[in-house]
Amino acid sequence: MEANPVRHVIEMAKGTKDDIHFAVSEVNDHCVRAAVLEGECQWRFHPDSEKLIIVLEGELLVDVMDHRTEVLQRNDSFLIPRGAIYRFRSNQQTVCLSVAKTASEAVGFEKENVLKLIRCKPAGRNRQPFSEAQAKWKPISNIKGFVRQWGGWLEAEEGPEAVIMALWKTKQDYMNFMKNDHDLIYETTNQKDTFHSSHIELIEDPAEIGRALKRHSPALVPEWTVACRA
Repeated sequence: MEANPVRHVIEMAKGTKDDIHFAVSEVNDHCVRAAVLEGECQWRFHPDSEKLIIVLEGELLVDVMDHRTEVLQRNDSFLIPRGAIYRFRSNQQTVCLSVAKTASEAVGFEKENVLKLIRCKPAGRNRQPFSEAQAKWKPISNIKGFVRQWGGWLEAEEGPEAVIMALWKTKQDYMNFMKNDHDLIYETTNQKDTFHSSHIELIEDPAEIGRALKRHSPALVPEWTVACRA
């Protein structure tokens, strides 16, 4: 790593009109990234990590859904909560650093998206059969309109609870999946007898989706994550 990576980022920004993103350093399981931004970014969220933003030069507006817009000047910082839906805006070239888990991925979000929230109690409090079955949902990645599925375990006094979330481009895409593909995939997972109760919600309002993402933050199981192949 260079002796003064911050100065290097600022110098790199001079004279360029392109957005630039690159890793500066890693600390334990977190990565420090640098970015040069101008204009408006897509709405997004991180299912498995908070994100710390530090502005080095310029001015950055951070819109957080169901929250006020944060205006960051030079040397200002802001912590974006895990699961919060946000976007960046800047009317001038802005240089910033971000810190988040190295393996964390940003998931793009659009106002037409819908979120399916599934909560299951494993049979006999036995996690393994349910977890192994949940890992067999990979074929969903080929379904039209699918964006991403992830989940993990929450601990409660009454025992462990599996929380799975699936993001779809539109409600119609989700309905088509339920009509044409869901049962076929479900039968191949042998998941039927691995849980004794389940609660399912389809959330359509963007603000409600944002609140659900922040409220349900399980310890993620990597094998449950499925990304769209498109």
